[in-house]
Amino acid sequence: MTLVAVSLAWLFAIASVALWDAPWWLPALFVVPVAGFFILRRRRRHAIVATICIPLALFGAWRFASWRDAAPPDTARYVGTTVTVEGTVASEPDPGQSWTSYDVAVDRIREGAGWLRTDGRVRITTGQYDEYLPGTRLQLTGALKEPPFFPEFDYRGYLARNGVFATISQPEIVVLRGPPRWSVATQLTRLRLALDSGLQRSLPEPEASLGAGIAFGRDGNFPDDLYNDFRDAGLAHIVAVSGSNVSIVAALTFAAFIPLSGRRAAILPAALTVVAYLFVAGLSASVVRAGIMALVFLFGTFLGRQQSGLAALGLSAILMTAIQPQAAADLGFQLSLAATAGLITFGPWIRTALDLHVRRGRMAAFVPGMVVQVVALTLSATLASLPIVWVNFGRMSLVGPAANVLVEPLFVVAFWLSALTAIAGAIWQPAGWLLGLAAYYPLAFITSFVRAIAAGGGAAVDVPNASGTTALLAYVVLCAAGWPAYRFYAPAIPQSVEHRRLERRVRRFAFAGAGGLAVLAVLPVTLMPLAGPGQLEMTVLDAADGDAILFTTPGGHHVFVNAGPSGPVIARELGAVLPHWARSLDAVFVTQPQDEHAGAAPAVLDRYHVARTFDSGLEGGKRAYALYVAKAPARQQLRAGDRFDLDGVTFEALWPPTGFDSKSANDEALVLRVTYRGVRVLLPSNVGAASQKQLMGQAAAEVLVVPHHAANKTDIPFIGAIHPRLAILVLGTGTFAARPNDEVLATLAGTKLLRTDVSGRITIRTDGTQLGFETRR
Repeated sequence: MTLVAVSLAWLFAIASVALWDAPWWLPALFVVPVAGFFILRRRRRHAIVATICIPLALFGAWRFASWRDAAPPDTARYVGTTVTVEGTVASEPDPGQSWTSYDVAVDRIREGAGWLRTDGRVRITTGQYDEYLPGTRLQLTGALKEPPFFPEFDYRGYLARNGVFATISQPEIVVLRGPPRWSVATQLTRLRLALDSGLQRSLPEPEASLGAGIAFGRDGNFPDDLYNDFRDAGLAHIVAVSGSNVSIVAALTFAAFIPLSGRRAAILPAALTVVAYLFVAGLSASVVRAGIMALVFLFGTFLGRQQSGLAALGLSAILMTAIQPQAAADLGFQLSLAATAGLITFGPWIRTALDLHVRRGRMAAFVPGMVVQVVALTLSATLASLPIVWVNFGRMSLVGPAANVLVEPLFVVAFWLSALTAIAGAIWQPAGWLLGLAAYYPLAFITSFVRAIAAGGGAAVDVPNASGTTALLAYVVLCAAGWPAYRFYAPAIPQSVEHRRLERRVRRFAFAGAGGLAVLAVLPVTLMPLAGPGQLEMTVLDAADGDAILFTTPGGHHVFVNAGPSGPVIARELGAVLPHWARSLDAVFVTQPQDEHAGAAPAVLDRYHVARTFDSGLEGGKRAYALYVAKAPARQQLRAGDRFDLDGVTFEALWPPTGFDSKSANDEALVLRVTYRGVRVLLPSNVGAASQKQLMGQAAAEVLVVPHHAANKTDIPFIGAIHPRLAILVLGTGTFAARPNDEVLATLAGTKLLRTDVSGRITIRTDGTQLGFETRR
């Protein structure tokens, strides 16, 4: 009891400073009267505990207030100026849509002709293919700015808790020294990047990103819209590092091994699961905190005494916030601490109540103990973290408890299969692909389930954000309700021999039924696409202001033309249209070196096995195109008249002609015509207006992808000479997206016109005569 009381006093002291901006000595005014009350009542033991709480509460409040009131680092005073600084990379790559972010610990800044000592962290944003490992020494030149503030997310406060008070976007970078060879942080980052790459080569998106988030907390590529769906479904915690998340995995692993090895021996695989997770998740402060909480919960589960677990959790919370007071302001820490406390305190009693309810309803033979355990863990964690969710998100999931009950057992399966797929994929890609076939199904079910819930509406409701004081009062009520649960051990409900036999039968029947459903899912999802569509399919991807088209031949071969600007976006688009087992492309064409055509080409080559590549032979260009040239397998230069035939489909180059040389990348753009029986598809890329004029005599086609996004560089007579039955206009939705020329649109007035900014992804199907299409946003 002493440790629990002390930890509550410690956390209350920190909360009073954080919520009310109180001076550090104020919490003593709340604890001293309690100690005096017990002294007057001659409750010696309680008085001693209350007296011990006074100095500890004061120390906790002082420690947090010292961090809160600390002056910003020296670097912050240069915000608003262009600087040259030197520092060391202090984080692993954090990927964005077409960029990568890093935290750099700065120690020198140039002023005039000399250097001055400085301190602080700066977050830099660089290109999507820039990769620097922790410990790399950099010189940065760029505009130092204050981090932005977003209404839906306090990004500035998030960075400040990590010691970052300034940002530099796209700085000039000079690498002064590589990462230290034997650095633990460097090697762990290498390991995590290798595991992430193993998943990316073995699984489509978004399943690869979900698996990375579940298995080792790397969720930078997870799409924002899908994350919002997970949040509405009350399942956002499974794609991030959290103490409750790891605790549930450890607890269910522990429970699964008990029938095989007994209670004491089952602690080993569960503990090894947590320890392995700590290392592959990077040993960052948040990961270590989550691991400690999971081990504490496992410790209490092993002993069968939640009292011991709660005391250990309280001591851990004191130590973690004493060493790193900023942890107390971290939302992840708050949720992990509350959820783990709920698992320890309320979990056993909820489990007992559910067992009694199941027994009285004569359902014991049909509801396995594992299901009851999952429900108990989910309800206890949800109940304990509810006030924090109410304060921070302003949105409450109505289906969260039920969704967790359905998903948590599958989550544990997805955790292990994702981890094994990542390891195998990092070592030998074919092994990763094989394991990925199994990992895909639980991951795909989870994403499909979440999307279905969110699409139906009503899964979550907006609620007014509660104040911190309201949340604190809610926790006072929860502590009062939890005190009896903490003081008294929840009784176990014994099962009769008959019930155990029936449960085994039901379990076998459930496993057989699940296996049968899996087989039924394999048929349409995996086996039917093996034969190919039987016709030519052309899918214009929704490529974020870029150009990317996938052709699927009648026999199921895949040819990719251009790749758009963003690796993560193209990976998600390809994951949506390719069969999940298809991790190879028969050919990749890159028509121009600009990012809107080639920006994601290196990412495609990294994720997929590509048999051959075709382009116009240009060298140089931006970093993405240069990387494509360096990585491109069996690269072949195409000139007018060159052909590539595959499965009855012809890919023919119409431009540039042999010997043509121009200083303009547009003039040397690769123009393709794809022919299947009587249907021709013209892909002019962004070929220059002068080149368009020279192509007019051979430009007739049934399907046209309008060049230059129908902007001013599009030649009107060229468009008029094509006479397409169907025209596709590739347009982005961003601020800087191209705007179509009214004269071009007028020229296409009699043609069926499809726009990606309106319709999203466009799929055209033809048997060589007829044309059909469908769209999907």
